[in-house]
Amino acid sequence: MRAASITNRGGRENNEDFICSAEVSGIWCFVLCDGLGGHECGEVASRLVAETICAEFEKKPELSQRAAEEYIEAATNALITERTIKPGLFDMSTTVTLLLTNGERAVWAHVGDSRVYFITGGEISLITDDHSMAFMEFQGGLISYDEIRTSPNQNRLTHCIGGISSSADISEEIPLKSGDAFLLCSDGFWEYVRESDIEKSFAESFSPKEWLEKMLEVLHKNEIERNDNYSAIAVMI
Repeated sequence: MRAASITNRGGRENNEDFICSAEVSGIWCFVLCDGLGGHECGEVASRLVAETICAEFEKKPELSQRAAEEYIEAATNALITERTIKPGLFDMSTTVTLLLTNGERAVWAHVGDSRVYFITGGEISLITDDHSMAFMEFQGGLISYDEIRTSPNQNRLTHCIGGISSSADISEEIPLKSGDAFLLCSDGFWEYVRESDIEKSFAESFSPKEWLEKMLEVLHKNEIERNDNYSAIAVMI
């Protein structure tokens, strides 16, 4: 199993995305968060949640739905506690994507509109459902899937860590085979890198690093001025 990652402030002054990973006894934990809130609150939220998940994993490494739920719950509690003792951070929140894998099995989870893509047989077979008003518009048939990217409601989240609802979508534990892959990414990444771009770049790459580099070429070609922070973790089995 190989992995590579990227995080960048894009056209913004600060980078409110945060990524981290940890490995214990052959199990890997990959985390990507996209922070929300003014006055640098997003930076605090994303770092706190990501680092708490990795710390909880290192204390009790486990590859299961229950473990994913417990790690996210611990991170949610840590964020709420931090907001309580530091009133200036009262409006901070964050998305989160989490992947647990040992190269043979995997469980993933997410809250918010950062995504997990699962690729098998060279094609995307699963994409997490965004917790956003724009995704609800898609589900209601008001816009196409690709129009989620340009909807004015794309950044209006229905779930996030620290929001009204922080419940996570958690996958079943699935078996993996050689050639499978995962992409975890924030909305600042998938807004400009479409599913066809992900598959094409994957087919032309021999490593996670090369895969990311090819997708970044697409992102830079499509990005607009003052584009959002963008982050991604690529994992190849």
